[in-house]
Amino acid sequence: MDLVAIGPRAIAAAVLAGGVLLSATLPMTPDRSPQVKDGFVVLAGDFHVHSFPGDGALPPWELAREARRRGLDVIGLTNHNAMLSWRLAQRLAPLTGTDGALLIPGEELTSVGYHIAAIGLDRTVEWHQPAAGAVAAIHAAGGVAIAAHPGRREQLSFDDAAVDALDGVEAAHPAMHTSEKNRLDFAAFYERATRRHPGIAAIGSTDFHTFAPLGLCRTYLFAHSATRAGVLDAIRAGSTVACDGKGNPYGPTHLVELIREDCRRAARPPTDTAPWTRRVATTAVWLALFVLVVLGAGDEAGLK
Repeated sequence: MDLVAIGPRAIAAAVLAGGVLLSATLPMTPDRSPQVKDGFVVLAGDFHVHSFPGDGALPPWELAREARRRGLDVIGLTNHNAMLSWRLAQRLAPLTGTDGALLIPGEELTSVGYHIAAIGLDRTVEWHQPAAGAVAAIHAAGGVAIAAHPGRREQLSFDDAAVDALDGVEAAHPAMHTSEKNRLDFAAFYERATRRHPGIAAIGSTDFHTFAPLGLCRTYLFAHSATRAGVLDAIRAGSTVACDGKGNPYGPTHLVELIREDCRRAARPPTDTAPWTRRVATTAVWLALFVLVVLGAGDEAGLK
């Protein structure tokens, strides 16, 4: 058969379909039963995760399975000012399956001087506005607003009105382990946020794009149910503990004591048990989508 005659777009589509079907036939990720402590369902989450197509390396369904392998119950999809991967995941759900961690749609609202992880949205929010206005828009859309990697620059961009309106702040982020300056900047912002807003949620997030493991920094939520609504309500109530990559917890003292050992256990490196077939399927989907995006961009350029 002449592959040139078939065309690169058709070949890429066939590879995409094959990768999705192969992924769907692989064994499901084992179920994880959340703990119950102090009358709450305790859920482990990562609320700053980038996915493909977009800013991340893995499609949403593979992120859900990898999150489960990493001991997570829920993740938030937060591509920069976009939700294409979430819509793709919904369309392909009958083929890819729904096993793995609970996926919650969102975006990393990326503006001049600040970033916000907006979780629980079904549409993107206008980014070209002050931080306080962005938080209000996120709330109007039914989501929660979390200050993302709040370093020195973000301390200037989040005025008091914005800090007072935030639902959460990333108290634990992998960048805090790369330099002492980052650690001190994050600590200063978290201290300011809790001083102005004592009930603000402490959030631990990975900001996953490619290589940093999901859940390196994570959040433990004390929720009333293991559902999207239960997760969002727990963040709004500040019923959370953030854990950094070294197992240190941040949050309300009484909740920290309940989850301290879980933070320490989560900081230990996991065993890589992903089968080679899953890696092949993920690579096939990634490459096929990449080719289709490039071909589409080429077609648009040719029209100009």
